[in-house]
Formats: sequence, structure tokens, C-alpha cells
Amino acid sequence: MRCRYVELSVVIHATEDLDRVVEILQKFFGDIPIVVEVYEGHHGNPIYLATSYIDNCDYLLERLCNTFGGSIPASAGEGGGLYYLRLDKQALAVGEARAVNHDDVVRLKIRVRNGLCS
Repeated sequence: MRCRYVELSVVIHATEDLDRVVEILQKFFGDIPIVVEVYEGHHGNPIYLATSYIDNCDYLLERLCNTFGGSIPASAGEGGGLYYLRLDKQALAVGEARAVNHDDVVRLKIRVRNGLCS
């Protein structure tokens, strides 16, 4: 098993449809367990934090490697085998995976053995 785990998190704002975002995540990442926590925004509006911890993740790593042509544009974390990837949430809504550096993202923390796409 190359992929040790993937931690996924996404902030869902009150202007977004919670069920639709969860559906988008499961369509792209598969039938993953998603935990949704509710927080209160500055103006009293609900803000949701959807998270998932995937420890059987080789299929997900393979999908990301294929999607990005064998080279996932992730940032390396401290220590070997830890990577961070931010995917555009709006692009995922139309079935595309696009690495970005802005804030409206699906955050992935990926722990692997022997590199991402080796």
C-alpha cells in the first residue's frame, strides 16, 4: 500500500448547497465517509466544515496521478512523504481537478510511501 492516508477538508458557506457539495466530493473521490460540522459565521450564518479521513487510499492516489498526467502539483510538507494539494471547488463541480492557490478549495493532506506517482 503506497498511500498511507488522505485527509480531506472543505469549507462550505451558507450561499452554497451543502448536499450538492457533498455529492460533488463523493462523485470525484468515491464513496468516502464525510463528517460535517456546523459553525456560526460573523453574521450568524451557518458555515459548514466537511472532512474525511481515508486510510485505504491507493485508488484515490492513482486517480490523482492519472488526472494530473503522472505529476501531482502538490507542495511537499516537512519530513518525507507528506504532501498538500488544494483543488478548486468550483472546477470539481463540473468534474475537473485543478490545483490552485486561492481560498475556495478542497484541501488534501496526502501521506505516502515512495513519492506521489512513482
